[in-house]
Amino acid sequence: MKRMNIKITRMQRSHVAAGSDIVAQSEPWKTLREGVDFASAIKNKQAFVALIGGAVAGFVIVSPEPVFARGGYLRALGVAPAIRGFGVGRQLMDFAERETAEKTQNLYLCVSSFNRPAQAFYREHGYKKVGKIDGLIRKGISEFIYWKKLR
Repeated sequence: MKRMNIKITRMQRSHVAAGSDIVAQSEPWKTLREGVDFASAIKNKQAFVALIGGAVAGFVIVSPEPVFARGGYLRALGVAPAIRGFGVGRQLMDFAERETAEKTQNLYLCVSSFNRPAQAFYREHGYKKVGKIDGLIRKGISEFIYWKKLR
């Protein structure tokens, strides 16, 4: 797999349309019929984009400070469908983990029960399923809680 040369920087309002396009084409948001509140994440300085030649290739929203069980929380991660498999997601995860490791030793995230590709991605990157919340977002769909000890 070729790793693309990307630049990760804070998300700006000018990046929101591209981020929203990624969300519209991606799970879990398609199935859940939900969007991402980029404006709030930008305001709270928790939203970052991966840029390739100035174009948005992906995004991550992370609360790196301890917000749950001595850990940060990865709110959302998305990569443009056309460039999945080229390491953009991995670089965004690495970035979120570095940001979080500066403030706490754990990182948590939730992933929908139907979103098996995302579950595999997180497991491949050292995350363990540690819990389950039934019906959190939609009846009949569970959210799995994943955790990784960063340091």
